[in-house]
Amino acid sequence: MSPRRVLIALLFAAWPGLGRAQLDPFDQALVQPDQIIESVDIRGNGRTQEGVIRRRILLAEGDLVDDRLVQASRLRLLGTGFFSEVDFSLERGSRRGRVILVVTVEERNTVVVDRLYLGTSPVSRLFGGLGVADGNFLGRGVTLGGTFALGEDRQAVEARTFLPSLADTALQLSASFIFVRGAELLDASQEDGFQLRYRRVGGTFGLGIGVGPAQRVSVIYRLESVNADRLPNLDPPVLRQAPSIQFDESVISTVRLGYERDTRNDPFVPTSGDQLAFGIELGTSLLGSDYEFSKYTGSGALALEPFPAHSLVFRAEAGLIQGQAAFFDQFFIGDHTYFAFGRDSLPRAVQLNFSEANDYDDLLLGGGVEYALPLYQGRSGIYRIYLYAGVEAVVTASLDEVQEDPSGRSTGGFFPMSFDLGLKMDTLLGAFTLSSAYIAELFL
Repeated sequence: MSPRRVLIALLFAAWPGLGRAQLDPFDQALVQPDQIIESVDIRGNGRTQEGVIRRRILLAEGDLVDDRLVQASRLRLLGTGFFSEVDFSLERGSRRGRVILVVTVEERNTVVVDRLYLGTSPVSRLFGGLGVADGNFLGRGVTLGGTFALGEDRQAVEARTFLPSLADTALQLSASFIFVRGAELLDASQEDGFQLRYRRVGGTFGLGIGVGPAQRVSVIYRLESVNADRLPNLDPPVLRQAPSIQFDESVISTVRLGYERDTRNDPFVPTSGDQLAFGIELGTSLLGSDYEFSKYTGSGALALEPFPAHSLVFRAEAGLIQGQAAFFDQFFIGDHTYFAFGRDSLPRAVQLNFSEANDYDDLLLGGGVEYALPLYQGRSGIYRIYLYAGVEAVVTASLDEVQEDPSGRSTGGFFPMSFDLGLKMDTLLGAFTLSSAYIAELFL
């Protein structure tokens, strides 16, 4: 993008703040053979309910002390983002061979800014957005959040909630609501040209179950009403570039099966563990959907610690869509890359496209590596600052050759490598990423 077209290309993408991942080893000198836990004592929790903490501790009264389960429990508690510090210790019990397992937590702010958008583009002279989430609503471990984005001819609101444990069982509930009024530029070379205007309203309801300390499977039902304005009579080449959608009123009704595993010690800047996620989404007339398609996605990440507190993360992702999916369900290249030469697309904000490009495709394949170097660690206001650098290669393609064009719809239409350099900051208000890849849009 040129300086004329982009005056502000700063995008902060944030995730709910997470506890620091440097863990003190459990005091092995206190662990003696065949020690039985007499009780588990929770200390330091002023806001978080005790039951929320106990559900994530893999040891209970009557169990033998097991250092491996202690370490896993510490990771589970830190991974919630509710605490900045978690320590386990042992105290003498009522008689020989009995001990008290003491869990001491230091709570942190869980109401955070988890999305912040600001920029300009040819299709919107100024756009912005904000997301706020509480990962520990009323101290019950429930996630409650909302995000909005708005710009010229484009507005969206999204709300979501997640209940990690239903009545102290392994069952989990999730729900979301979304309203979108959007537009897509048909021809990127004509900034004042025709736009496809559409509206979406709907939501999801999901049921999950924890199948292990760091694994879950889920079933999510999605229902949306879509209304798209009809396009006037345009030249066939322009119409062929129009994003895929049914005009007038239509319905999207799908079911998604998902599997997730996350053993990372810190989802923001991990130094150990891995993450896997697989999903299959089916839209069918049997569910009342006007769009019949299947969508297959998979992603993985592996975190290493080459030096103390340094983070090296390898990532890979893939996706495939068969059938006729609406364009906003397809893969948008801007959502999966850093800045790359030859592409004029930024990540979507609350599923709104503020770029002039409309690179929606059916096939996705990518991978990359990111390195984070610690610069600062404190305790008040700003917890951690990292300098990071990343490189990745991502390609998308259309399974329908009619939609391919040399501007980016096929894998050969752009340079597949992208790069980034910036700062990651874990603060009282959230964990933010400041990316120089988007600042580069000021000059290119």
